[in-house]
Amino acid sequence: MTEKNTEDTHINTSSSSSSSAKLKSSYQNLLQEAASLFPKVDQKLLLDIVQFETNYDDWEGSVLLKVVYPAEKVDLDYKKEWIYNRYQRMSSIEENRTLRFKAIRMYLEELEKLLKDDSDIEYITGSATMTPSDAYSA
Repeated sequence: MTEKNTEDTHINTSSSSSSSAKLKSSYQNLLQEAASLFPKVDQKLLLDIVQFETNYDDWEGSVLLKVVYPAEKVDLDYKKEWIYNRYQRMSSIEENRTLRFKAIRMYLEELEKLLKDDSDIEYITGSATMTPSDAYSA
């Protein structure tokens, strides 16, 4: 009887390992595809936006963005004005090359447009939240 229990445990563990490996592989494939489609976007931010956008029909696209530009090659005051005109949001300058602002309705499609319309962008990071707020989050 002990032998049979050991066999069953091995079969269940093997099956579970197979499922785990398949899920991990699928996740790695998703990350690779996301990185190839949005190479200038932080993967955690991107996946958070995807999660909120696909799971919550009423999500308002509340995102804190940190847009990084090449050091000393971009007029950040002009970029601040451009962001204000586009999103009606004030941005602040961090580390002499990063603009930080809170955006609403920043869905994947809008993020893609932002990258297309501003070829100077080096990288985008930040955080997505469930509810819109004027307060900055991490």
